[in-house]
Amino acid sequence: MQKSHLYKSLYWFSFSLLIAFMFRSSFHKFWQAWITAMMLLPSVVVMKYGLEQAQKEKRSFGRGVVFFFYGILCLYLSYMAILAAYWCFLELDSEAFNFMIVNPIFIWILLGFFIFVEQWIFKEKDQEEPKTVTIFSERKKTVLIIDQITFVESRGDFTVAHLDSGESFKNSVKISQWEQRLPDFLRIHRSFLVNPQRAALHGSKVRVGSDEDLPVSRGYKTRVEAFFLD
Repeated sequence: MQKSHLYKSLYWFSFSLLIAFMFRSSFHKFWQAWITAMMLLPSVVVMKYGLEQAQKEKRSFGRGVVFFFYGILCLYLSYMAILAAYWCFLELDSEAFNFMIVNPIFIWILLGFFIFVEQWIFKEKDQEEPKTVTIFSERKKTVLIIDQITFVESRGDFTVAHLDSGESFKNSVKISQWEQRLPDFLRIHRSFLVNPQRAALHGSKVRVGSDEDLPVSRGYKTRVEAFFLD
């Protein structure tokens, strides 16, 4: 994910350079056009956020209202950025003002195009690979997908990782170490660590899978109940 953020940062840096070349004829120096392009990035953020919010709306009317609101907000921020740049660099010289770059259709198409390209380029990269944990079971290196682990059981000198497929893997990792490796899992007993996404509170016990009921110790009871009842 860190690499993905870096690549996206480079992508939008390249965007600012391309926009600067487009605006170059409207300013005395290239760096002035580049700063103007950089000032458009908040508008990009607003448009991306607006698109995300619009997609969450189930009704077409609500989606249209959200899209319209963020479209106007994006346009407003773009105008403020461009006017601020002209005021700083050209003192609002009307003869040097390029009215094309304040055309609302031009702004929406320009920003929308780069957002579309970004989503297309990073679509596959943004899909996170399943998180895994590596252990040695039966003297063999074994890679387990964390989401498939239902619970981890301590049996004295060893622990057993149980999967939703019914498989189990005996290993020498202590349950306290499992707890560190699986920070999203919930400790319910000195001997049990469960995947909360695959568990539910069932009376005084925690049910994992379809019919596996695990005991909740007194020391963890308050925490477990608070977690499942919130």
